[in-house]
Amino acid sequence: MICSFISCQKELPSGEAGLRTLVAQIESDREVFVKSEHVWRSGDVSSVFTAFLRGNKVFLIEESMTRGESGLSQNRFYFYTDVLFCYREKRTNKDNSVLEIEVLFDREGKVVAQKQLMDGKTTDLQNYVVPLAKRHGKTLWDLVNKGEE
Repeated sequence: MICSFISCQKELPSGEAGLRTLVAQIESDREVFVKSEHVWRSGDVSSVFTAFLRGNKVFLIEESMTRGESGLSQNRFYFYTDVLFCYREKRTNKDNSVLEIEVLFDREGKVVAQKQLMDGKTTDLQNYVVPLAKRHGKTLWDLVNKGEE
């Protein structure tokens, strides 16, 4: 049996480099995962998202979100052993500005690394981003695991 990083790694890596390696491995394994399509809606915000699973474990949720009047987002939530460890967002606002966010989390949910770019320039990450990403990631994860659409 060939042991990939995902199948042999027993717990979430603790540092930024290990987390980035895990993201890269999940991305490289995209085609071997089982895909499950779902929808989500709250008010004027809605999304179509795909969960990437191995067995009953979610490793990636890729979401295309319509943000009502404010624009569109492409979001990715990376999970390992049912723990959200990476959130990435690329948002295109109605004024055509582009916001890119990346947050890496440790096993306890503490931020290990964060980055936000507005039109390619580094800006401060807004305080609401981390709790919102965690909450929304859990909502989508729950929808996948409960088999709801």
